[in-house]
Amino acid sequence: MRLKKLLLTHTANPTELAGKILILLAIGFGFFSRVVSVFQYNTFDVGFSPDQVRDANIYMQMWQGVWPSLGPASSIGGFNTLPLYYYLVFPFTIFGPEPVFQALPNALFSFLSIPLLIYLVYQLLENLPPTKRLFLAGLAGFWYSSLFVDIYLNTYEWNPSPIPFFLICFALLYQFQLEGNASTKLQILSWAAYGVVLAILASLHSSTMFVMPVVFIASSILFIAKNRKRSRQCLWPLISVISAIVCLLPYWKGEVSRGWVNTKEILLTVFNSNREVQAYTPWEKIGRILFNYAELGRQAYVLNASWLFTIIAITFLFLVLILGSFKLKGNKTIFVFLAFTWLVYFYAASNHTGVYPIHFKMPILFSPIIFTVLSLAAFDTNSQSKTLVDNITIFSLLLGIVVSIGINLNMDYEYMSGKYGANRVITTQEMVEVLNQLPAGSTICDRNIRGWRKVNHPYRYLDKYITKRSFKITAECQPGSYALHSKFYYQFLEDNLWPALKVAPTKPFSGNATLLWETPTTSVYRFQ
Repeated sequence: MRLKKLLLTHTANPTELAGKILILLAIGFGFFSRVVSVFQYNTFDVGFSPDQVRDANIYMQMWQGVWPSLGPASSIGGFNTLPLYYYLVFPFTIFGPEPVFQALPNALFSFLSIPLLIYLVYQLLENLPPTKRLFLAGLAGFWYSSLFVDIYLNTYEWNPSPIPFFLICFALLYQFQLEGNASTKLQILSWAAYGVVLAILASLHSSTMFVMPVVFIASSILFIAKNRKRSRQCLWPLISVISAIVCLLPYWKGEVSRGWVNTKEILLTVFNSNREVQAYTPWEKIGRILFNYAELGRQAYVLNASWLFTIIAITFLFLVLILGSFKLKGNKTIFVFLAFTWLVYFYAASNHTGVYPIHFKMPILFSPIIFTVLSLAAFDTNSQSKTLVDNITIFSLLLGIVVSIGINLNMDYEYMSGKYGANRVITTQEMVEVLNQLPAGSTICDRNIRGWRKVNHPYRYLDKYITKRSFKITAECQPGSYALHSKFYYQFLEDNLWPALKVAPTKPFSGNATLLWETPTTSVYRFQ
């Protein structure tokens, strides 16, 4: 039964009703936690580097005719990523220079990934009864909608954030091409879209830059092998290649003028990585792969939980990996496509032996959800032949999901309290309101100006493009200069658990300065 028809059909079946409720909860919570909350934009300048401020300046320069041919610098190797993320975000800046409009695309992509994941899971579980398919799809959607990591990373502007959305699109497009019997026109359009999504994914992060071209080549070979007797269809993957090349024209144009320096650095990174990896034994690489997967538990699914919960989460992740893979009851095209993508990712990730933060793992973020629903699908809940072990396993899986959702909702609450609570963190709009009350031409001092913030400082951007009051931003607090002191901030708990956080009060302001006025989020001082 088609998902749309099933959703619109009135039913008294408790499993089907529970599935519909979960879908409504997933979409409702997903819309609020992403699209609504992004407008309380208080993460314009977070972390060690002011990436969001840097990118905000790039978008404003695009309005002046300066079109980027490179994306952000990669944290591995000496190359830059591809520039398409900037072109994805740029159209939203038509609403104005306010930083929130630069974060809005990520919020929308993240929200749309929820119904897309629900649809993907429903398609994946094609061999199950419609009511059970609907329930598991709704469960997967609500679980994903609650993930704090996805909420946080998609309520500010950052290039790795939309990876899950475009990866799901990539998988669904390939299923349509391999299994669909659409008209030639639709097939051509889908292959063109496949190339566009490939170019976008390759531009979002170095992980997808190295992984997705391999996935594309393998998927094209499989498609050609299946359609080898139809010569015209064997040429359709070329449509994707052409559309991807066309999308990346800004990069090619820039590379011609640079002498292909960035492309050479990308290839050099690949070759150097292969040489370094030869020093590791196969067991060391396997260990790294297993660690990267297991680390998802503490980084995303039981975030900031105790070590007991962490051990349980790791056990859970490997249990669903085994059950979901070896008791597969689902669409093989979707499963093989996702499994191959994740295997290529893990192989590529095993070449990197440094810290692997969660934004490196966006391509595998929803993999435990997929394996869990496949594990639950393996059990016939209506069968009278279920053993005690079956019942314990089903209960354990459902309990694990509930615990994960609960832990994530608790972190979501902490994050939202920094947006809507009494102890909220200052937003960009509130910064603008405070700056507008300072005399034009004033000097504003910020003792945190160091590194890249000397160039990309939030006050400097807000003044240049919004307040336009010609402020001087400096790290030195001289007599007559002003200082904005936030009352609360997001305190990140541990580097390897980033972005796990809590709202904390800032340290008391120090220095020979007079308090001029206060807002609920900020104190304004003037130095004597």
